Amino acid sequence: MLKGETYTVHIGSNLDVLPTLEDNSIDSIVTDPPYELGFMGKKWDSSGIAYSVELWKECLRVLKPGGHLLSFGGTRTWHRVAVAIEDAGFEVRDSIAWMYGSGFPKSLDVSKAIQKASGVEPIGYRENENGGFYGEGSGWNATPRQLFMPEPEGIAKQWEGWGTALKPAFEPIVVARKPLIGTVAENVLTHGTGALNIDGSRIGTTDNLNGGRYSDNKQEQDSQTYGAGMNKRSAEDYSQPLGRWPANVILDEYSAEILDEQTGELKAATSRTARDKHVPMPNNPQLGDLVKHPVYGDTGGASRFFYVAKASKRDRNEGLEELPAIRASAMGYDIGLGEAGEGMFKDRNPQKQNFHPTVKPTDLMRYLVKLVTPPNGTVLDPFTGSGSTGKAAILEGFRFVGIELTEDYIPIIEGRLKHAEQLKAEQQDKEKEQLF
Repeated sequence: MLKGETYTVHIGSNLDVLPTLEDNSIDSIVTDPPYELGFMGKKWDSSGIAYSVELWKECLRVLKPGGHLLSFGGTRTWHRVAVAIEDAGFEVRDSIAWMYGSGFPKSLDVSKAIQKASGVEPIGYRENENGGFYGEGSGWNATPRQLFMPEPEGIAKQWEGWGTALKPAFEPIVVARKPLIGTVAENVLTHGTGALNIDGSRIGTTDNLNGGRYSDNKQEQDSQTYGAGMNKRSAEDYSQPLGRWPANVILDEYSAEILDEQTGELKAATSRTARDKHVPMPNNPQLGDLVKHPVYGDTGGASRFFYVAKASKRDRNEGLEELPAIRASAMGYDIGLGEAGEGMFKDRNPQKQNFHPTVKPTDLMRYLVKLVTPPNGTVLDPFTGSGSTGKAAILEGFRFVGIELTEDYIPIIEGRLKHAEQLKAEQQDKEKEQLF
């Protein structure tokens, strides 16, 4: 077991560890389970554990009533994860699409496959920048597209340009909730769970709002599309510091840039018309009158409507400086790059301390844990992996409980969580200095 001031990580199977945790002791669960695709030849990604109703029932038991569960999934298999979560007793509330631009298509060139099946010999292989040749295969830098074949003829010509897969550009996240006890208000007051941290997860903006209708009435403020803070009656410039309502789409910087290039600069309306129950119609007080409500009236690309999770190159290995750097293939990953990633493929398989193959950006995970965890809450990740959820939870001021089966990852988890505690302590010290 790993133990820190704000975290505990159990080493072993989650089906063994979860039964030892207390009922209703966890405020939220944010996890990235195996996608059950046999990724890089790893056995842990083809065990079926992500589809286990028994596993998710244990997660339900330890979660407080109304507590939220966020679970990543693969685009081909997430539906089975969602069904297992629902069958365990969770209420599936929504799904979030994390969209990114760094995916690499792993597709078979049908025309070349037909040529090979017909006995056509390849001319050679595409030369790389180091003077070597890329081999045929399905690894990161060795796809069938790099195999030089003669100009296709006949039936092979008809299938030129056809493949078998799309470029991966998003991962779905299941949003589920343990059933409430009573109403939302009753559940929140009793257990501190059951709601989403909307204001804490808004998409930040400094845009000014012009015109529209404002109110000093708190109840009326709460009915506005963009939330609290609209307490001016003037039609002068108005800034909404809280930002836009969080959406069920999250972008990375690359996908946000592409989206803005496609949409160009857009201008939003300055107001919207809707029925306001606080301004009753003379002939029907229950309906409310049609009034104008303020919206942003700003300009910019479409990405401004979504949270953009930033990726940091140093994030992956931060806090692991004392660990030896290892190539992924040296850990037994079947990535199609040759023995230990040496030779002409070494630049594509660099040595790194954090050799976990599916590390999520900390910025993304901080946003997710903040969305579903109440203040001073405890976050559980039954598939801790390289510790990204734990690092995010600690930096956001939450306690963390993790479970990890693969012992190779334990030093990585320990290094990252210790570093997160150090960063959090430094941040708190700076905040104290500013108070005095």
